[in-house]
Amino acid sequence: MSKAAVSTVSGSERLRQALSALRHRNYRLYWFGQLSSVLAQNMEGVAQSWLVLDLTDSPLLLGLTGLSFAAPTIALTLLGRVIADRTDRRRIMILSQSISASMFFLLATLIVIEWVALWHVMSLAFLSGCVRAFDRPSRMALLPQMVPKDDIPNAVAVGGTIWQLNRLVGPAVAGMLIYWIGVGPTYYFCFGASLVAVVLWLGIRVTSASAAPSASSVAQHMAEGLNFIRKNEIYYTFIGMTFFNSVFGMSYLILMPVFARDVLDVGSKGFGFLQSVGGAGALAGVLLVAWFSHSRGKGRQAIFGATFFGLVLIAFAFSVSFPLSLILAAVLGGASQFYMTIISAILQVNLPNELRGRVMGIYGLTWDLMPVGGLIAGAIAEFGGAPIAVGFGGFMVAIMALAVALLLPNVRRLED
Repeated sequence: MSKAAVSTVSGSERLRQALSALRHRNYRLYWFGQLSSVLAQNMEGVAQSWLVLDLTDSPLLLGLTGLSFAAPTIALTLLGRVIADRTDRRRIMILSQSISASMFFLLATLIVIEWVALWHVMSLAFLSGCVRAFDRPSRMALLPQMVPKDDIPNAVAVGGTIWQLNRLVGPAVAGMLIYWIGVGPTYYFCFGASLVAVVLWLGIRVTSASAAPSASSVAQHMAEGLNFIRKNEIYYTFIGMTFFNSVFGMSYLILMPVFARDVLDVGSKGFGFLQSVGGAGALAGVLLVAWFSHSRGKGRQAIFGATFFGLVLIAFAFSVSFPLSLILAAVLGGASQFYMTIISAILQVNLPNELRGRVMGIYGLTWDLMPVGGLIAGAIAEFGGAPIAVGFGGFMVAIMALAVALLLPNVRRLED
């Protein structure tokens, strides 16, 4: 056989491995349902912001509306993780999506008949936050019931492409629909996309693997999840790295408008370009993880990715060139998504099923702490400037990763 043929076969095999999770029917239904569901979420975020500004013309009330969603998500997240371990995860996922679809329909109707008021939007945002606290852990915990253990890293990586594809497409589609047909019909589109997800997920057939209800209290179940993390080096290390990424690393996204306006002097148009290239880089990052999902040395990959992300973030913080900042923003999106996807896969592969909802819920909670990071970065930027704030965040992420590499050899040598 010629070298060219060998190369072709090798490339085809590599591509098959990169998409291996999609061989499983349940995961295909889950993936396409997720694609539709996350599209609705991304579009709803744009529509809500536009609606609140249209109703109030107040950035403060826009921020409070976002907080009304985030607060119940954070407050109820541990309870949601316990429920995910004690009940049918598929049923919770479908019920939560159905409730979300109903809220989209209700708000769309209020807008179309011109009865909508700010309190309607904030109340539904609060209820959406409550639903999300139970929905997300069930989605995360259901994954190992749909694919074999060997395909879990690939399933996590392929699943990550959903968020990045929608990060590129969702806001743009929402903006065009709002311009062409208005906010109300855009919410009807979100309703339809959510229903598509429900229909697809109804076709998933898995054997329930959640733990049988016990006499233990909800508080005891929460404590079991926290104790598991505390006693397992892999989990407290990688969840700690995720915490540093959310609180210190991702704050650059919150301060990006400041860089566009005050540092790079490119205005709102430049801000849009910075966001778009970041999304493109993130998509490339998850595709890279999918390509190497069956390789070994996952511990080293995660540590290298975190260190690289932190160093690039420092470079971005002090760049005064718009073309260079565009390149660095794309690299930041790819680096962050690369190592965070690897961490998620590591946690999923090594986690006992009876604790999956609680532990992955605590892991997911670290992402909800991004507003805290934004507050810290904003306070630093107020006194020292945005470059200092973002550079400090990059330094913290890189130092955390280097400390793990030097002090925790078991984590560094982790293969799967």
